[in-house]
Amino acid sequence: MPSESKDADPFKELRWSDLQDWAGGKATAKGMKYQDEERVKEIKRTPEDSLIARVQGTKTYFTEVSLENGELSSTCTCPVEHDCKHGVATVLEYLELVEQGEEVLVAAEGDPLILMARQGPALKDGETLDSHQVFRTELKEYLEQMEKEELIDLLMNLSDRDPLLSGHLRDMLNLASGDTEGTVGDIYTELEELWEEARSYDYMDYDSPFPDFSEIRNRLESLLEAGHADEVADLGMRILKEYEEIAPYDEEGDIGMKVGGCMEVVIKALLQSGSPAHERMLRVLDFELKDEYGIFDEEAFWNSDFPVEEWSCFSEVLKDRLEASDSGKTSSDSDWDREQLVNRLVLALEKAGNYEEAISLCEEEAEAGENWSYVRLIKVLLAAGKKEKAEELIYREIKEIRKSSPGTAYELFRILLEIKEKEENWLFVAALHAEEFFRYPSLQFYTDLRESAKKAGVWKEVREAVHEYLENGKLPADRASPGEEPSSLPGILPNTGLTDRDSFSKIDAPAFELLIDIAIEEENPDEVARWYKKLKMREKKGEERYFTRREKIARTVQEKYPEIAIEIWKTIAEELISRTKVDAYESASIYLRMVRNAMEAGGQKARWESYLSEIREKNRLKRKLLEILDMLGKDRVIDI
Repeated sequence: MPSESKDADPFKELRWSDLQDWAGGKATAKGMKYQDEERVKEIKRTPEDSLIARVQGTKTYFTEVSLENGELSSTCTCPVEHDCKHGVATVLEYLELVEQGEEVLVAAEGDPLILMARQGPALKDGETLDSHQVFRTELKEYLEQMEKEELIDLLMNLSDRDPLLSGHLRDMLNLASGDTEGTVGDIYTELEELWEEARSYDYMDYDSPFPDFSEIRNRLESLLEAGHADEVADLGMRILKEYEEIAPYDEEGDIGMKVGGCMEVVIKALLQSGSPAHERMLRVLDFELKDEYGIFDEEAFWNSDFPVEEWSCFSEVLKDRLEASDSGKTSSDSDWDREQLVNRLVLALEKAGNYEEAISLCEEEAEAGENWSYVRLIKVLLAAGKKEKAEELIYREIKEIRKSSPGTAYELFRILLEIKEKEENWLFVAALHAEEFFRYPSLQFYTDLRESAKKAGVWKEVREAVHEYLENGKLPADRASPGEEPSSLPGILPNTGLTDRDSFSKIDAPAFELLIDIAIEEENPDEVARWYKKLKMREKKGEERYFTRREKIARTVQEKYPEIAIEIWKTIAEELISRTKVDAYESASIYLRMVRNAMEAGGQKARWESYLSEIREKNRLKRKLLEILDMLGKDRVIDI
């Protein structure tokens, strides 16, 4: 990073590598494109020597870039919030103006560009909430000193610059004048336009921008702030009904996530509504029955502290609905709808303190329904303080269904694990974790076992047994002496009553990938290098394995075994370049920069330059790639 002096402009000394280190290769390349397309519409310096700009992206965004103690950082009003392509474009625009000898104005205190760039919750990289609150306090004090006419001029100016603020002020004006119906009508109209856009959206074109529901969310917030919770709730049902039509095409759930943000406001509205709580509960239940794709989280509502009598009223209504469903009076209820009714009825009975009735209902459902109904029953028993009966059912059900319904059996296993963790019976917990690991060997289960075994004081012995298994394929359970109770690790961990030797995984030892994962997680570069080299030898013998861990391997060994890291980065970069796509070239530049840094740090600058020339020659017809490679060969962004 550039050095700073009192009189010098540190931005002038920025190198391409500084931009890439700060924002990453992709954001740097996209920032270059934005600057070339003249998307930086307004730029100034601040009295503190940061840069502020208005950049035209999908929308108009305001960004601020600082260079302090040799480190670049930025905040932005875009969804990324910091260190983004808009910040890169701002720096490049500024440097181009400097190179052309043009003056960049310094913004006065209170300049609208500063206010817009510093709006919202986004914090600078490293900035604390406390320091952000200091800014808000200072801003409040500054605004309080302004005259009424000055404030009006400021708001009018900002409104002209920011369509989002303009729309918010328009809604405030309408609602203040009592025109609730007009505002709600406008929201319905905007929603219909968005749904039309969503219906015609090409879900196979991953580069197309999604319909933007952020303005709808803001308008719902305005409506709620004006005290119209019921209108917001009505809009929520309309939103879910419309999403139901396009949900089958929204395979990645991208639009669903944006709609879910609107539904968060709807749930907030129902929490604030003055309607009786049991009526609001029914509305949320109706939302759930519409939301078959799980696009919003309603748990904040159900976890709220409603009066016992309201839960009781809700339960009575649900009993009637369940009875009508079972008697065939409501033919529209699907199995999923009925299951949701039962789940919410059980919750209502629990919240109303009617545990015996809740248990009785769960028992009936478990006897008549699927195996997973026992999960619900066991949870209710635990909530009612009937731990012994719950454990008895867990053991019985796991043994009966572990082969026919392994998913449900595993869920019951996890409940037993939680029980023993609450009891702080760490030796038993370690035994359960060991069974889990030997059944499904993975890094997550390894770390779970390590944590509990450490608490039980047996990690050294357990670790030796685990690595013997991973390196040589020998299961510790086979050590058991004749007549000894079965255990995942005889002599060290107790019998859980669930040990099933036949369910333990027979691995192809050595388990190279998992051994590498463990060594990476334990930050042991020697072991990473050892197992990586052995895996490479196996690969040369014709056994192909996909290296999903290459980046982590390289990062772990780069200081102690730089040649391994360089080899990996080169391979990844060359694979990306072969895809002949601009995005892939941008990603490749990240790995090539790592190769350069490692080679130059090892005194191999000439070797790096030779390798870069080789890459250029092989790909001399790929113009976009060559432009990106220029950043690797060039030093400063501008010549000074």
